[in-house]
Amino acid sequence: MKYVYDHLLDHVKTTLSNREASNQPTRHRSPEDLETLPVSVCLTTKNNADTIRDCLESVVRWTDEIVVVDSDSQDGTVEICEEYGANVYQHEFESFAQIKTQAMEHADNDWVFVLDADEEVPPELRDEIIDAFGTVGVVAFYMEKQEHMMGARTNQYHYKRPYLARKDILYFEHEYIWERLSVQQPYRERTKTLSNRIDHYRFERASEIESKIMQYSALEAVQAVESGNRNGFLSFLLRGIAVGLDRLIISGAALDGYRGFFVAFLEFYQMIAAYVKVQDIHRLQEEHPEQWKDIWIEEECRR
Repeated sequence: MKYVYDHLLDHVKTTLSNREASNQPTRHRSPEDLETLPVSVCLTTKNNADTIRDCLESVVRWTDEIVVVDSDSQDGTVEICEEYGANVYQHEFESFAQIKTQAMEHADNDWVFVLDADEEVPPELRDEIIDAFGTVGVVAFYMEKQEHMMGARTNQYHYKRPYLARKDILYFEHEYIWERLSVQQPYRERTKTLSNRIDHYRFERASEIESKIMQYSALEAVQAVESGNRNGFLSFLLRGIAVGLDRLIISGAALDGYRGFFVAFLEFYQMIAAYVKVQDIHRLQEEHPEQWKDIWIEEECRR
């Protein structure tokens, strides 16, 4: 429930901040006026050929390094990344936190910009970053992600996180699916929140999010088992209700009509499916006590 409270507080602050920002004049730098920042864009990929090009286009002209950690893509993702001069490394997937941390470790610059392959940096945010970069004393910039689903820009957005920061002060609070990029405690007063958002093109078709929910519920189950979580069905049910209501009410999904209700329902269902998959893992552990995790990650998590 703390997640819901924190998200509500964050939502109120963001709404006030965005109203103030909306009164500011909009301007865009031309490609000739872009300056290159000493920033390493850190991406992780797994068969993202359909989205990665747009992501790279949004950052390649104003950052001086692109680092990609791939997990055996077979659809041309690696070749597209190499077209843009990216340094591509291969690593096996263990968790989202692990794979993103490895991408940051490969970065040559002190500053990293952590993005997903289905995200883009719009011109408004790019210009705001260029203007703010180098601000004395600031070691991290917090940003939100604007959700795009099924052909529409929605009212929903992610929590703000320090996606652009000095890599030595970053860490992940959680692993597997619910990883949260965070700033180490001594540096949390030396951060700045940007008003513009990263565009997150979450999915184009309903079948894509259904597939993702199956993957996420499998990862959620692994985390529950490895953390020694013995919570019963009621705990997963209540968490699912909280996540669904958070999506509908606090994140504004109810304003998005069928899109919002569809996603909220699937995120509720994800928690129910995770409980069932925990039971699957227990049976798999009995059959394959040494190899159960490798089997589960490959077959159920598809990583």
